[in-house]
Amino acid sequence: MPKFCLRLHSVPTVALFALTVGCSSISPFKITKNANSVWSAETPCPQIDLLTKATNKAWNAAVLAREAQSKQDWDLVVSRWLQAIDALQAIPADSPRRAFAQKKVTEYLQNLRVAQQKATRTTAQRNVRNEDNLSNKVTQQKAATTTTQLPFSSFDNPILDDQLLLYLSYIASVGTPDVLIVGSSRALVGIDPRQLQQALATQGKGSLKIFNFAVNGATAQMVDFQLRQLLTPEQLPRLILWADGVRAFNSGRVDRTYNSLVASAGYQRLRAGDRPTLPPSQPEFTEDCEAASITPTSSTTAHKSNTVVGLASSNIASKGLRLMRSSFSDSSNRVSSPGQQLSLSQGTDMAIAQRPTTGGNIAGYNSLAIDAHGFLPLSSRFNPDIYYQKNPRVVGRYDADYQPFSLSGQQATALNALKAFAIEQQIPLVFVNLPLTQDYLDSVRRTREQQFQQFMQRQVTPGFVFIDMGRQWRTENQYFTDPSHLNRYGAAAVARQLAANSKIPWPQPSP
Repeated sequence: MPKFCLRLHSVPTVALFALTVGCSSISPFKITKNANSVWSAETPCPQIDLLTKATNKAWNAAVLAREAQSKQDWDLVVSRWLQAIDALQAIPADSPRRAFAQKKVTEYLQNLRVAQQKATRTTAQRNVRNEDNLSNKVTQQKAATTTTQLPFSSFDNPILDDQLLLYLSYIASVGTPDVLIVGSSRALVGIDPRQLQQALATQGKGSLKIFNFAVNGATAQMVDFQLRQLLTPEQLPRLILWADGVRAFNSGRVDRTYNSLVASAGYQRLRAGDRPTLPPSQPEFTEDCEAASITPTSSTTAHKSNTVVGLASSNIASKGLRLMRSSFSDSSNRVSSPGQQLSLSQGTDMAIAQRPTTGGNIAGYNSLAIDAHGFLPLSSRFNPDIYYQKNPRVVGRYDADYQPFSLSGQQATALNALKAFAIEQQIPLVFVNLPLTQDYLDSVRRTREQQFQQFMQRQVTPGFVFIDMGRQWRTENQYFTDPSHLNRYGAAAVARQLAANSKIPWPQPSP
């Protein structure tokens, strides 16, 4: 039976596959060693890369879960998720792919939990065994994510440190992204890379690799530093998607985020020529004998599993390891709305991120909730009646982000430097002015927004695109988690709009 190999970045739709299924029960596998086994005792098991094995198993689990009906079907789904998780957890702690792999473990654990919950008709004994297994996996994952040490000097910004570590690990695992999202907390929570990938693929623009490298509190100076100084030319994308708002360009305020950065040990080491890197890659292979040793008790299940592997093999060969995307329009377990699809695809058991403040307070985030693509999904919906019972209402006149105010100065200088750099590197630079609520846009902030829009329109040149979304959802509070930050539903909606925007010169997928 031929094996198929998917790169780990090719699983943005795995969770959606796995969670759009009906409920069934599961039962144990039959372990066989008969004459009909594919691999005999004399035949060595094939060697397979750990990330490739994990992705194979995850893809297999997701596709099987989509049509799982019998107890045997669900048993196979659960087993495949466990195998995927085991492969990821086997990646050594000093591997450059470790940070990215651990984010994927968190994602797979969510899918495993849901698969087990769907199996509602299993025996109590089996349920206890599954829950114990899942509990052990969760415990291992918490230990892995809380003991990760930085392999480079800190930049005195925990989110920047974690995002840089994840980005370098992403490159080691997947390769340099085609599209890189940058900006402040509004970008971190405001554009979902996986939703953008899916929307672009649906429109026939191919399977682009997209990463969100946003950092809370980032100003134009910070973004300029990230792209011109921190990253090497080889680590740069083919399109930069800068998402933010007027605050990032106000040179009248003290840029505490950037000032803290330049005083950090990491910045001083970088200036001295010591660039942040991860340990060199080492071969990370394991044996892959599960397919030969585990025979489903149902011939129907066996046929489904074989079909999945066969289809994947042929498609991967023809598409050069690109993501195989499927439409759910013909699924009997159809999801009725994009919002429901989003909630399913991202799960509900992620580590809870605290609400970001408009000032970009570093302490207001939990980086464990950031996913493998650098995105921080927030689920809460902004309700002014409830929100202001717990948070003070700060009007624009007294908001330090807007007073004093100037669009001339160090932030404008940073913007011009970055524009020139992007032209030199032949990388299109797209700036997206993200939406704000009507509750946030009082008279002072509206005036500043108008000044900013005029300022950005004057900045438009060949190679620099300005997209203004600032006023489109003033009364759509369901898309926001607070007055100025989008939640994951808003982030998905923004992604879909951007994918359909003809002004953006989306690159062709990497070969």
